[in-house]
Amino acid sequence: MGIVKVVTDFDNTVTEEKELEPFFKAYSMRFCKELGIQEAQYREIITSVRRDMKAEPLKYGWHHNGFFSAPVTGDPIGSNTVAHIELMHRIMRGEFPEVSVGNIPADEAAVVHLKEQCYFDAYEKRQTFFRDGAAGYLNALPRLFPDNAAIMSNSKGTSISSKLDGLNGLEANLHLIGLAQKMVVASEEGQIQPEGFPVPINPDRPEYLGRLRTFHPNLREVAVVGDNFFLDIAAVLLNGGYGVLLETDATQGYEIPFLQAHHRGHFARNYESALEFLEMHRKR
Repeated sequence: MGIVKVVTDFDNTVTEEKELEPFFKAYSMRFCKELGIQEAQYREIITSVRRDMKAEPLKYGWHHNGFFSAPVTGDPIGSNTVAHIELMHRIMRGEFPEVSVGNIPADEAAVVHLKEQCYFDAYEKRQTFFRDGAAGYLNALPRLFPDNAAIMSNSKGTSISSKLDGLNGLEANLHLIGLAQKMVVASEEGQIQPEGFPVPINPDRPEYLGRLRTFHPNLREVAVVGDNFFLDIAAVLLNGGYGVLLETDATQGYEIPFLQAHHRGHFARNYESALEFLEMHRKR
């Protein structure tokens, strides 16, 4: 058994998260427009939510269907999204009676829809900064796995394709897996909380794993490289595949011993280390 196909994450794995102010501005403008909130009132209530998140960082994170999905510590875009989801929930509970809201979300489906509209709108306006060596890394993947390398994102595939057009030196043609929905958790089946982890891992992510299985039906022969242990790596490892966590500013540290002890896991401090692991475990 070995790796037959490889999937690399895009955001914060191939790119760097910096100069995000245009993204945040576009997100907040769309949010105010959709909910019908005056900007001054919006700034006041979103600040109160962010203050609570900073005080209790492990209380707030990605949740889906009532199940914990991932912390957002060290993830500025994830923190922004979670803050706005929390704000919508508080508005729905009537916690800001002094604020005039023209369009209160009716239910959780409306919250998810509005969150996605704001995110996709802001994502299109976000300037992309690629990591040093990103083109060489992406070019190396299909050399190791001819026609068996893909790049994925929670964003739309067309958005990723457009952003890759701006990567100088990119020669590889990789498959695209868009709308990965990595944060969607269906149950607590298989839940574990390894030593040192502040929160549990829920690996039952049918949307994400389903997209990977569409690319290759046998997860035990798939490797994923990403920057987020909970969203990118854990579900793949716990379902028999290979997982490589690339060190970024979002790395918390408690993931490293778990990966180093796992026979299919790897912690990579750079692209070279990730590629060496993939080469070592490639199916001959």
